[in-house]
Amino acid sequence: MNNLLGDWHSLMGAVQHWLAGGDPYGAFVMADGSAYEAGWFAYPPPVLLLVWPLAFVPSLLSGILLQLLAVAGFEYWSRYVLGHMSLPWFVLWLPFVQGLLIGQTTLLALVLLLWGATFYQHGRDRLAGLLLACAILKPQVVVLPALCLLAMALYDHRWYVLGTFAFITIILWSGIAFVAGPQIYSAWFNGLSAYRAALPDRPLLFPPAGWLLGGMACFLWYRYGRGDPVGLALLVNTLIYPMSVIYIAIGVAPVVMRWRPQTPWYPLALSWFIPLFFFQLPRTAETIAATTQLVVATALLAALLPPLRWRLR
Repeated sequence: MNNLLGDWHSLMGAVQHWLAGGDPYGAFVMADGSAYEAGWFAYPPPVLLLVWPLAFVPSLLSGILLQLLAVAGFEYWSRYVLGHMSLPWFVLWLPFVQGLLIGQTTLLALVLLLWGATFYQHGRDRLAGLLLACAILKPQVVVLPALCLLAMALYDHRWYVLGTFAFITIILWSGIAFVAGPQIYSAWFNGLSAYRAALPDRPLLFPPAGWLLGGMACFLWYRYGRGDPVGLALLVNTLIYPMSVIYIAIGVAPVVMRWRPQTPWYPLALSWFIPLFFFQLPRTAETIAATTQLVVATALLAALLPPLRWRLR
């Protein structure tokens, strides 16, 4: 249980280090003795401005509340937009479970994007611009679909979307410079340099099983998603991001749910058995990549396979 909400705990540690006058993008030691290398905290500087009040709340409590908020936002989006619940995904699909247990903010960024797209579709332009400005603070999750929505707003002359997005972005990015000084940006760039050294350089579409994912994604788009450019952008954004962790792949879930509303659940359960098989093999770059790729493939399988039909005799 020591790793429960570990990522959120370290994020709060970096914020507390910053509030004490330290460099959040450098090496820091938390009150419990946990030490982190430079670049561990790699969020854009405006995130410091948004989350600093939570540093005064026990990180376990704030982390649980954040995850509950993200799950509730995703569930409400699913019921509001798709007309059915999404909770089985949080039990059956491993990426969701992993992200929640370690306290990741990926789901929250995804929820902000999904609601931004929903508000855009319903003509609530100011809310759409506000949510997109906040969502893009985790660009590796949402940058392509967010840019797609902004391009659509420009094409459709939805100036309130663009204006609100620009206004909130300026407030956040200039506000942190006013509070912490412009040097916070150079510290961020230095932290990113250290962070990149620890990142994998193999997107999901690369070998050993990238051809499988690419083919399944193309077939899924051709069959169900040709009228959804934002969903396509989210799917591509997820598949081209270099990763060795499974939770970042949750961007596939809302695409599958939107394109195939009656998703069968049984392929999702396979995501739990795939790591069990690969953990018996030597841990190499190929086995790590294959594990992640095949876990993601279970969500695409859920969109492509027929539902089980039980008959009572």
